[in-house]
This record gives sequence, C-alpha cells and structure tokens, in this order.
Amino acid sequence: MIRKPVSCTQITNPDKDEPVVYHAKMGAFHADWHQHDKGQLMFAENGLLHIHTENQKLLLPSWYCAWIPAGTSHQIWSSSTDLYIRTIYFEAPICNHSFFRQAVAFPASNLLKEMIGYTEKWNFKNEAGEEKKDFLKALIQVLPGEMAEKVNICLPSTTHEQLLQIVEYVQAHAHQKLSISSLSKEFGFSVRTLSRLFNTHLGITFSGYIKIARMIKAMELIKNGHTHVSHIAYQSGYESLSTFSNNFLEICGNRPLYFINKRKV
Repeated sequence: MIRKPVSCTQITNPDKDEPVVYHAKMGAFHADWHQHDKGQLMFAENGLLHIHTENQKLLLPSWYCAWIPAGTSHQIWSSSTDLYIRTIYFEAPICNHSFFRQAVAFPASNLLKEMIGYTEKWNFKNEAGEEKKDFLKALIQVLPGEMAEKVNICLPSTTHEQLLQIVEYVQAHAHQKLSISSLSKEFGFSVRTLSRLFNTHLGITFSGYIKIARMIKAMELIKNGHTHVSHIAYQSGYESLSTFSNNFLEICGNRPLYFINKRKV
C-alpha cells in the first residue's frame, strides 16, 4: 500500500487566532510528526484513521471522532483508499475545559455528525463570520458530553527500548496465541519483571494491552472487507466468539456487526 505524503502544518495560520475548517477526501496518506497551536477535532468517514502521539496510539473507525489538544505532537496515517476526513481547529483559549487536555477517541452522536457536516460550508474559508463563530462556539460546548463517551481504542506508547521491542512484537503477532509467560521466555525476562514493565511504563496490564491490540487487528480486518464475525475473531487471536464479541463491545463501544454494517452502507 502506497500512502501519499501530506503536510498538515500549512492548514492552520498561527498568526490568526480564529477557527479553521478543513474537509477533504484523503484516501491512503501519511502525515509525519507535527503539532498545531489550536485544538483539533477530527471525524473519519469511510475508513480507519491511525493517530500516534508521543504517549499513545489511537485508532479512529468510521463515524468516530478524535480530539488532539493544542501543542500535542502527533502523526496520522491511513491505508483506507476512500477515507474522508472532516477537521475543525479551535483556538486554544476556548479549549480550556479539562476534557480538552488529553487526546481521545469517541463515537459521534447523530447531533455531532450533523453539526460537523454543516461546517463544510466554511471549508477552506479562514474568515470568521458571525454565523461561523456562533456555530462553532455551540459545537465546542457539545464536545465535553460527547467526549465523556470515549472508547479505549488506543495503545499506550513507551520510550523504554526493550519494552518497545516487545509491544511491537505483540502488535505484529496479536492474531497468534500469546501469553506473558511465552513473551518472558522469548525476550529473556521473568514473568514478574515483564508484568512490572507493562504496569510501570504503559500503565496497563499485559492482558489489557493484547486485548486492545486484537481489537485494532479486528477493526483492520473489517475495514478490509471481512464480514464473517467468526472469521474476524479467529484472525484476531480469539477462539471464543462470545469473548471476542464482549471484548469488542467493551473496547469499541459497539459489537462487531455494528461496524460491519456501517462499512456496507
């Protein structure tokens, strides 16, 4: 898969303290590490969007939103050829609610979808008329309630060199049978030491980490056109269909069929 390189640094104007609206079909693309002086709301349609910050890796399915705080270094990429992104950049002073201080992914309600879609009338238009100002002020006030429904489709990152090798191995082999015991032997750690590394440097247990890694694998399979839940479960490392479905609901906020049907629309 070839991803076209995209520069996001020129979209916002740091010299103007006003919101910016950007809607575009991106397809498969990659934007390297960058940051904005504005808070960023992103909404994905028709594909999966990967968002990496220095501390975590977020997965944004279709019809979900992500919030990236102002000044947060991040990179984004997608392998979805039909991906359409809707983005709104808000001035930092109005993003002073505690909800806006952390990067999160969350499902968009019908109200939020309609409000984001309405902003396309201001696409590429940087001038802030009264209607635009008032509408975006109302939109930002809706976000804390929406963000309270955040989902855990994110993997914490680490700069610990040895642990980084292990989590990259887990991500690449999430579809296989993995245990903390087998990984400990593979990488020369005791089970106790490796468990402590996960808790200390990632803030999550090994079982919690691999559960999320497998959900990301499942989302990618759905994006690639797989429609049989049992096949997706097996290819994601699950032997129990009910466990897979329940974990999917816990992590992603909906069961697998919800996302399969969304892709068919």
